[in-house]
Amino acid sequence: MLPVAVPAQPSVAGLGEVLRALRPIVGDAAVQSAGQELTLERMSRPVDPPSLSHAEPLEGGGPRAVPRSPTPMVAAFLDGIQRSRVVGHVAGVPLVFGTVAAVIRQRVQRRLETWGTPRVHRALFASRAQLGESWWQRLEATALPLVDITEGQPMATVSPHPLAQRARALDVVALEREQAERQLAAAWCASESGWLWIDGGVAGNLSVDERAPAFGVVKSHNTLYGDANAVRDVLTLRAGERTPAFLVGHRPRRAVASWYLRLREAPNGDPLHGLVRVEIAPPSALAVPAGDQTTAPRVMLPGFTARVDELSSWILAEGAPLSLPDPRWDTLTYGVYACEQYLRSIVGS
Repeated sequence: MLPVAVPAQPSVAGLGEVLRALRPIVGDAAVQSAGQELTLERMSRPVDPPSLSHAEPLEGGGPRAVPRSPTPMVAAFLDGIQRSRVVGHVAGVPLVFGTVAAVIRQRVQRRLETWGTPRVHRALFASRAQLGESWWQRLEATALPLVDITEGQPMATVSPHPLAQRARALDVVALEREQAERQLAAAWCASESGWLWIDGGVAGNLSVDERAPAFGVVKSHNTLYGDANAVRDVLTLRAGERTPAFLVGHRPRRAVASWYLRLREAPNGDPLHGLVRVEIAPPSALAVPAGDQTTAPRVMLPGFTARVDELSSWILAEGAPLSLPDPRWDTLTYGVYACEQYLRSIVGS
């Protein structure tokens, strides 16, 4: 089946064009320094403290060895990236140039090729409420794509603090990246039967339902799911083992079935080395947390455990080649790494 072409959004050429358009507004000095600034993604920003979160068990028992698959069976990989830079200030309000991009790389005769049309969107992100209509109209006159980061927010809740506005812009850019990824995932699931590996979770992706050939792989673990005993099992997994599956209720998003999988043994005893968490859309009969059920308690469906083992074996089969020299090589499969390298060639570092 031919891949579905995903139409690209209108976008400007890049940072240079934005700086030329903004020079009369922000001045020469701001333009000269903008290209030398770190991206907002590389600057330190507060994160939530590490925590444990409740999870509803879907399988009993403890850690279990995963049957090995000799052949990788994943058909394609999806990933997205974002880049955000402050390119000037107007009346104390930061102007952030953001770029988002997403791509699916499909395995064709043992090589990875681009599927469909990658999503690339560039725009200027700022608070219209803080700038005021006069400045906003001047920005509109540059013909640059504009995104109002405080659209729909009550004025009383819009902070004038420039760092708060930078953080808000970064959040809005992230939402646009997620949207680009979801659009590509939806196009794949609507037209393809091979399994798609999505870098990150699938809880917010409504196109990934129990019929969709897609799963997500989460590499970060600021939140660990389960009680103290379950987390102890997670941290002591051996390479090639997985935990029992559990249900994570991402409210207001829908719940997903999830489990932990150890890809590689930690040579230094690091409990998070080589550890990933897999997400899939559960069968509808398992998708309601037990506390919300008004009828019989949950009963495991035939074939669910087999599907979890099958996907786990496919993930383990992607252990080579290593995605070196990336420091995340212990959890970053080469297919996702190839997506990142492709996207960096489009949008820069």
